[in-house]
Amino acid sequence: MHNAYIIDAVRTPRGKRKGKLSSVHPVDLLTYPLQALATRNNIPLEQVDDVTVGCVTQTGEQGWCVGRAGVLAAGWPISVPATTINRLCGSGQQAFNFAATAIMAGQYQLAVASGLEHMTRCPMFSDISGEISPKLKAQYPDLVQQGMAAELLAEHFNLSRAQLDEYACASQLRAAAAQADGRFAKSLVPVDYTDEHGQTSKLTADEAVRPATTVEGLAQLKPVFKEGGVITAGNASSIVDGAAAILLASERTATTLNLRPRARVVSMSQVGSPPRIMLTGPIAASKQALQRAGLNANQIDLWEINEAFAAVPLVTMQELGVPASKCNVNGGGVSLGHPLGATGVMLINTALDELERSGGRYALITMCIGLGMGIATIIERL
Repeated sequence: MHNAYIIDAVRTPRGKRKGKLSSVHPVDLLTYPLQALATRNNIPLEQVDDVTVGCVTQTGEQGWCVGRAGVLAAGWPISVPATTINRLCGSGQQAFNFAATAIMAGQYQLAVASGLEHMTRCPMFSDISGEISPKLKAQYPDLVQQGMAAELLAEHFNLSRAQLDEYACASQLRAAAAQADGRFAKSLVPVDYTDEHGQTSKLTADEAVRPATTVEGLAQLKPVFKEGGVITAGNASSIVDGAAAILLASERTATTLNLRPRARVVSMSQVGSPPRIMLTGPIAASKQALQRAGLNANQIDLWEINEAFAAVPLVTMQELGVPASKCNVNGGGVSLGHPLGATGVMLINTALDELERSGGRYALITMCIGLGMGIATIIERL
């Protein structure tokens, strides 16, 4: 088996819903990280074997194989193929895992894994119509949406509203501190947008972070999904727009093209989990990725556990014995936002930058996924 190396990773800022990226077409948004990878690394684009693009809401402006549309809109050679992948919230990470797997199998030499979600222009669930499958209902008559699943998760693991709000507040403060410290600057690609006066400006930083957040303020918010529940807009992920891309190469191609690998892909995993509670997948996926890597949880220097809801990292840390000091140290979905299909690529990007900043060796990135799945990736800084 061959090694798959991460050469570079970039992303757009996350734009809040109906915010500054509202004027940008989803396909055009995807071109920013693609063009940045090409420019920053001076790669011969005709040698790219494939572009794998995670996107959840594949309808409207994100329909018609948005991945291929993005490659063409970016001006890449027509010989470069692309595919669009949907594993719900794990779509971007799955796009990465597929590209890495192809390189490890010796079938690809140079690939780009990307993710996109414009949640303003293609709202969540806008791709769903009609009745749920009768056979699915017969198998699982008590399925719920993810918000209610988060309520079930918190109830099952005895998480209080105070615990969730405390975690959410910490996420906001960590993200604000990371922004102030310039920790995201290495990978951020500014995006042109049209403001309310019709003038062109650039979005250069994540737009959804709320540095003035307090636990007391979060406690005033009403539950969203269940009367008397614990899940609020403040301890759930922010709805945002964004895109990201990662350049992967084999050892041979990296040497031939004089590309410096920044990290090695160590192991990957995807699992099914109970579809009603649906948010426990990161536990089993992380265990499987660790087993495949021959590592234990204590050897992981940095964890990125997607903050779809504050309950998810809290439960995952509890079940895997992960100290809070190693998890989501620069914020996460609650503070920075969760652009569905792009998030997995962004988390790998953030993990790589943080490993390099902190000097850590291993990072584990994991996400919960709708309908009960989990996905995980372990990378090693070089």
